Amino acid sequence: MRLVSDVHVLAAAYLMGLAAAAPMGPVNMLAIRRGIVGGWRHTVACGIGSVAGDLILFSLVLLGGHYVFSDLSNPTVRTILEAIGVVVLLPLGLYSLFHAVKEPLRAYASARKHWDESTVPEHLATDVAAAIGLTIFNPAAMVYWVGVTANWLPFAHSIFGSKAPGWGILMVAAGLMTWFTLLIIAVRFIPHRIGPTFFRLVNATFGVILLAFATFCAVVLARHVLH
Repeated sequence: MRLVSDVHVLAAAYLMGLAAAAPMGPVNMLAIRRGIVGGWRHTVACGIGSVAGDLILFSLVLLGGHYVFSDLSNPTVRTILEAIGVVVLLPLGLYSLFHAVKEPLRAYASARKHWDESTVPEHLATDVAAAIGLTIFNPAAMVYWVGVTANWLPFAHSIFGSKAPGWGILMVAAGLMTWFTLLIIAVRFIPHRIGPTFFRLVNATFGVILLAFATFCAVVLARHVLH
């Protein structure tokens, strides 16, 4: 039974990272455009920057959670965090799911218009810095990490205790890197396949994952309230 709980916690953290990286926002459009125009190494550089930015945000939220809520096993604290998870993740999931068709098409059309009209930076460090900045200062990314961490942290703390943040960072990093590995492969070998259908599928999948997190929060919250 303990092994099953461990796997659930680790899988949830992995999906948190994967879902953070996948939506077709500014960073992914930057990684795709610069990779297609300047070569797949630019996609690698953007991926490194984005992973670093998301891990910084996740770490800050984890630190804040431990600092503000010293006793994560307290039922009241867990109820508050689960409520935060529902309030944040449910709207994000619905928005991503119902805009999965329209918004990616706009993003793709806007980016595709400029793919062949400009050059890419000579130094890959510029791509890394740009991706870090776009990730850290993205309000949607900040809200996302608050929501999913409020969902995950109490559960993880009940299983791993003080080791929960370390395991969380490790598995979130694995999820983030999985996405950018797939994106690098796509840019390198099948760039002609990257288009509106690809974007719609990714955003729809992201929406479903967020709704699953929100549903889990709602179920646990209901149990606490009823008891």
